[in-house]
Amino acid sequence: MINSLKVNNIEVKINHKIEGLEQPIKDTISDLIQKWFENKLDTYLKKYVDENNKEVHLNLLVEKTSKWTYNWNFNLKVGNENVIYKREWFENVLDLVNHFFTHCKEEFSKK
Repeated sequence: MINSLKVNNIEVKINHKIEGLEQPIKDTISDLIQKWFENKLDTYLKKYVDENNKEVHLNLLVEKTSKWTYNWNFNLKVGNENVIYKREWFENVLDLVNHFFTHCKEEFSKK
């Protein structure tokens, strides 16, 4: 799982705790996160990041339940903006990543 990436000279720091997922799924989640930041959120990052501190923080907690569903807690901090997204008992782990980033785009577009 990636711990950081650079997008438009902005450092994206990723803190994660992932429980119960196999390495190939973790790798796919990392790829999705990177693609979303580089291709979909890059313009929002430039708009909302603090010029004096070009860091963005993504915290995520993922746990697989005993019923083969997933509980998620995402928190994305960009400048003064904070997007929180929590879901429980979600069945498709990869769809959840896409839902989170779609939610982020919607939140940033409102402002």
